[in-house]
Amino acid sequence: MENQKANYKPPGHQLYVTRPGVLYKIFTRNRISRSKYGMVFRVVFFSLISWPFQIMQRLVYRFKLRKIGFEGKAPVFILGHWRSGTTHIHYLLSKDPHFGFLSNFQSFFFNISSFGHGWLDKLLSPLTVKVRPQDNMDFTVLAPQEEEQVLSNMTEAASVNSFYFPDNRSYFNKYNLFEGISKREKKKWQKAYLYVLKAISNMSKGKQLVIKNPNNTGRIKQLLELFPDAKFVYIHRNPYNVYLSTLHLYRVVLNEMSFQDITLSDNHNMILENYRRIQEAYLKDRALIPEGNLVEVSYDQIGEGSEEMFTHIYKTLGLNSLEEALPHVRDYLKTIKNYKKNKFIPIEDHMVERIQKEWKFAFDEFGYDLQYKDTSSAEDNIQEPLPKVD
Repeated sequence: MENQKANYKPPGHQLYVTRPGVLYKIFTRNRISRSKYGMVFRVVFFSLISWPFQIMQRLVYRFKLRKIGFEGKAPVFILGHWRSGTTHIHYLLSKDPHFGFLSNFQSFFFNISSFGHGWLDKLLSPLTVKVRPQDNMDFTVLAPQEEEQVLSNMTEAASVNSFYFPDNRSYFNKYNLFEGISKREKKKWQKAYLYVLKAISNMSKGKQLVIKNPNNTGRIKQLLELFPDAKFVYIHRNPYNVYLSTLHLYRVVLNEMSFQDITLSDNHNMILENYRRIQEAYLKDRALIPEGNLVEVSYDQIGEGSEEMFTHIYKTLGLNSLEEALPHVRDYLKTIKNYKKNKFIPIEDHMVERIQKEWKFAFDEFGYDLQYKDTSSAEDNIQEPLPKVD
């Protein structure tokens, strides 16, 4: 029986409500595969019909965001590679009424999101999914979401563009690792990122923000330049499981969002390189974080140990709203008590060898067994075999 998620087709694209000028830049500066022309047309169409609303929101924000600052309430940033458990941490912390966050609705329709969760979210709800195809977690318009895709809606200076245009590694190098980036380009990213976080703060009525974004894992130095008092939660996971779950994410979501055809071999190479470079950047720069502002947790603590992990995060970071937050967290944990993880197929021998060689530093750093053990009975449900890649 074929796995339905393997044939998943996203109902909409994350660039639907992007500024037309941004689309012009990324589409004219990158190769577009012929098979993706229809998707380009749809993205441009939705961008143009939403443009009047985008202009109105920009005019309003031009004045409202000037008054917003982060003094005394620097954000809490959740770090970790994709598929390491960052979403679970985000969902837990978002249950604290003390925190504000970006919602799925605001993320997908950021440039027109100030028009509210009333008629607009009902009109656009067919463009959103009900369950996240990569991990079976519930997807509601009010659930927390990462803000990286928002950057790509308002500027070409966004690392997430490396998924839309995998041939162009400059997006990843410049805006994820800040390598080969000019002062002008860095300033442009800083301005755009501050704009996004100020907008989220405005939407959250000035609450302290809890931000989850795997791209930030390699940006500690740049985040501290903007928010010297920021606090960080980093989560790590067995590298073999990260690889399998990330490959599944590419196959069911990211490849469909890409404007360039991509092979399984390309997926493998991107996953291995992105993980290595992001994790190495984190390990190099985490010492820059002031003492008491960083806590590291493991994916293995997720599940029955989630409440203990949550308490540990609050106590380590000195967050003062633990007692207020715990009842909400307990209620949430009850709702996911019967959540079932996906199941993975085994990793082929040649990929095991590459992972052991290229990611050995991560196994050593976080104490994971370098010897691969097939856990296909406990992870991601891809029933059909993957084609072999040399």
